[in-house]
Amino acid sequence: MVVCMAVPPEVNQRLVGPTREVLPPAEIPLRVDEFVVTGAVRSPGTVLSTAELNSSAQGPVHVHYATNRCRRLDAVHGVLLHNLLTDIGLALHEAPKMDQLTFVVLAHGEDGYEVLLSWAELDPEFGSCGALLATRYNNELLPRPTLVMPRDGRGSRYVRLVNRLHVLRIPPIPTQR
Repeated sequence: MVVCMAVPPEVNQRLVGPTREVLPPAEIPLRVDEFVVTGAVRSPGTVLSTAELNSSAQGPVHVHYATNRCRRLDAVHGVLLHNLLTDIGLALHEAPKMDQLTFVVLAHGEDGYEVLLSWAELDPEFGSCGALLATRYNNELLPRPTLVMPRDGRGSRYVRLVNRLHVLRIPPIPTQR
């Protein structure tokens, strides 16, 4: 499941209920080099700095970035989004089976740009898309991480200056009997 657009109200209501927005406001003040992880995780409100993330960065990964206006190749260092969220911990239930497959992650950039990724596409046992929170581009430390999708043919799912990762559990669709 990949969404790179606004979530329609009827889907929003199914995701989080009629009284909340998809991305409730974060009450945590952040420095210009920090981002926060909120939502359905064991430690909501976890704040990390780019420098902290960079201390466990791997790479370089050579990524092709293409849009309608440019094409380039960058050497990127960062942390797999799956690994970061596994370390923080999803707020899993013991039932149902494969509960982690009901989670999605909304990456929110400083400029308001958002991309939604399913846990299944992040998980190496399933889609293994290689989503990376980049801390360095061509050896230059970034002020905030950039979500990089190294296997995508276009750069449309890259989110610059990530200031928030919000994890949602998708509730089951009610069945009619």
